Amino acid sequence: MNGKEFEKDIEDGWYFFIDIVGSSNPNLSISCQLEKIDTIKSLISSYLVSLKEPEIYKSFTGDGMLIVFLKYNFPLELAIYIHKSIKEYNTSASQKEKISVRIGIGFGSFLSFSDGVHKEFAPWGHELVLARRIMDMARPNQILLTDFAYQKIKNDYLFDKNKYGLSLYDKGKIMLKHHNELENVYSFYKDNEYGNNSDIEFTLDLKPLIQYQKFDETFVSPIQNFCEARFGTILEKFKDLSNPSKGLEIGLLSTGLIYKVLFENGNDYISATYLPPGEYWEIQNSDPLNLLSHQEKSLRKLKYSQQAKSSFRFLIMEKDKLDNDIRKNQNSSLLFIKWHSENNVNLYFIESSKIDNILIKYPKIVHNVGLGFWIEKYVLQFGPIMKYVNHKDQNHPLIRRRFWLHAVGSETYNQSNNFFNELVELVSQKTLTRVDHNYYNNIINEN
Repeated sequence: MNGKEFEKDIEDGWYFFIDIVGSSNPNLSISCQLEKIDTIKSLISSYLVSLKEPEIYKSFTGDGMLIVFLKYNFPLELAIYIHKSIKEYNTSASQKEKISVRIGIGFGSFLSFSDGVHKEFAPWGHELVLARRIMDMARPNQILLTDFAYQKIKNDYLFDKNKYGLSLYDKGKIMLKHHNELENVYSFYKDNEYGNNSDIEFTLDLKPLIQYQKFDETFVSPIQNFCEARFGTILEKFKDLSNPSKGLEIGLLSTGLIYKVLFENGNDYISATYLPPGEYWEIQNSDPLNLLSHQEKSLRKLKYSQQAKSSFRFLIMEKDKLDNDIRKNQNSSLLFIKWHSENNVNLYFIESSKIDNILIKYPKIVHNVGLGFWIEKYVLQFGPIMKYVNHKDQNHPLIRRRFWLHAVGSETYNQSNNFFNELVELVSQKTLTRVDHNYYNNIINEN
């Protein structure tokens, strides 16, 4: 490759990939397919022209397009503009004429090369490919961002440099084509305005395995027996979850999986913790636990009115412990308080000595570290995180946590339900202290 075909200067760009869902559907007439393509092209063109063409590169790809920008506000605002425009367009279109799009946005370095088609040099780079891959996995009208793009936008948001941070949602890790590692993917979404915050779904094609792999019975039977035995062991182990004398003690990775499953199965959630804000944030919001991440995803499924009515977290401890934690762990405690404010979760403080008359009525509740209550589902009591000696590696202890899970209708569930009803009643009577930015600022500014 000579110098005319390849530019060695590395540049950073924001990649905007868009694709029309089902535009090549053979059940649609060619004229209908082209009408959809022309509509999207016109929307994109009008947006770019209105901003004096801020793109540094664009390429038409049949029923889609790649556009490269230097700043992230352009691809994000373009995505918003397209979604609002096609929403209006679809109100008067027939079912076959309605338009849905998929959008992938990425950020990162690229090299330029001559693709033999365009006059200008075309970009190519790892993050550009990732943006295309996540677009291919998007649901109709979904806007997905790569991890690198998300981190840049979210970081600027935390410094009040943009307004987009509240519209970014973690969609978990996915495996992309030709990639050996899981990639973090995020959704850009605002209710009733743009985006689609549905979970990303995957399909597994078993045809190649069935067609080309020939397994004889001597291979299949041992594998099947192993799997059945393993499932039996796992199910037997998890019976201890509901055993009040035992509970289930597991590692942090499995702890995070339990949180994920419980939050996916139940939305309305109330909790109580004996951990102060800074300690809670450092433990519960870190990998592999991510309790707050799982709760946040669950909250997104609820309407705002439901959130305001049923979402509470109670901090049960003496005031000195709370205030000292805020002074000592200012950043962590502020992030903890900010999370509750942004997600419409009511955060209240209760001095444990003042609710002894309530606690004594519910002996089934283990007041140790925390209590998670999913309304009409189950209650989870969790103990402290414990470290054990790892005889295989003295520098890396074994970390475990104990849980007790009780289903709706059980005595522990009923007592937990009554316990939280009493706490919520104290809120309505305005006898509890709300922990918010004002409370935080008052503690920090005390002489």
